[in-house]
Amino acid sequence: MFGLTLIAVLAIMGGIIAYIGDWLGSKVGKRKLTVFGLRPKHTSILFTIVTGIIIAGMTLGVLSVSSRDVRTALFGMEALKAELSGLSREVAAKSVELDDSRAALEAKTKEYSTLTVKIAETTAKLTSVTEQLASVNAERDRTAAALAKVQRDYALAQGDLTKAQQEISALQTTKNELDARVASLNEAKTALQSDVDRLNELTANLRQNIQTVREGVVVFRAGEVLTTAVTKGGQPPKDTEQILGSIINATNRVVLNRLGVQDKNIEVLWIAKADFDQAAQIIASTQEEVIVRILAVGNFIYGEPIIGRIELFPNRLVYTAGQTIFSDTVDAGEDGKQAEEVILLFLRKVNEQAISKGILPDPLQGTVGAMSYSQLFETVNKVKRGGGRVELTAVTKGDIHTSGPLQIEIRVREVTN
Repeated sequence: MFGLTLIAVLAIMGGIIAYIGDWLGSKVGKRKLTVFGLRPKHTSILFTIVTGIIIAGMTLGVLSVSSRDVRTALFGMEALKAELSGLSREVAAKSVELDDSRAALEAKTKEYSTLTVKIAETTAKLTSVTEQLASVNAERDRTAAALAKVQRDYALAQGDLTKAQQEISALQTTKNELDARVASLNEAKTALQSDVDRLNELTANLRQNIQTVREGVVVFRAGEVLTTAVTKGGQPPKDTEQILGSIINATNRVVLNRLGVQDKNIEVLWIAKADFDQAAQIIASTQEEVIVRILAVGNFIYGEPIIGRIELFPNRLVYTAGQTIFSDTVDAGEDGKQAEEVILLFLRKVNEQAISKGILPDPLQGTVGAMSYSQLFETVNKVKRGGGRVELTAVTKGDIHTSGPLQIEIRVREVTN
């Protein structure tokens, strides 16, 4: 579209300039004007020539202004030729390089093909060598295992020999010691026999007297607490075993006192060795205080050995001194007629509350403490004096731990309607 517009502009412009030149030529011819001393005819021809030159110049000028290609063709042809010549030389050089590269590529391709064949051959050899290596490794492992077994057997035989020699020496020493002990024991045998006879006689008399006085009466019931003690955990195992043994010995004395036996060296309480070892291990492994409770495993009558079991519980602080355990508003009736009944009911609720907080109850009675008759009587009188509705509050007398017992003070406050 731009080219057509340009052609139209050039045609119109050329026509206008030709018209002007023709008009000037006519004027010059009619008026017989002269330029540069020329004849009028020649002057008219000169105007025509100048007009043509102007038309050509204007055409080239417009084309140069409107088109970069025209300017390049008119003024940059030599540069284009030089650039074209340089590019031709570069193309020729690149063609040579391309031929060289193709030749090198062909050489590399042949070399790659040769290497591929060699790699295939090497891979096959590697596979064969790998299989041979695996076979040799397996054989080596079997040989190493056989060698290790032989070495172990040799070391074991050497150890057995050394151990046997040491055992012979130790046995000889032990034999000498036993010979000396046999002589000492033979001397003590007579004295011990007299003690045994005396103890057998005492045991027979004790059983006879017990059966005579209270035959068939149960002295310890199943689950009855024989004793309760608190010990510190986390001590060395041997110290823990000594402490636990002391607790069992103290329990044995308690049982002897219950039975009325004067000789405190008689062992009437039996604890299983496995139960003892397990309890000692648990106590030694904890850093807390531990409650050790020994209970009777069944009903026992006079004359029977008491078989006990050990129960362990962590001993923790449950209530601090002066802490309220339970509070309730009760109605003791007119003139406090129901005072004793409501207090007993209140004590049962306090007992349940203390058990729920972690205090250990008695397995048989289910109680965690006891109130003296004097304290109970005094509390009943306070409720009676208050009459009607009163508020009962159970407060601890001191710090209460899991082991108990629960010692409380009952505070009575009259409630006004």
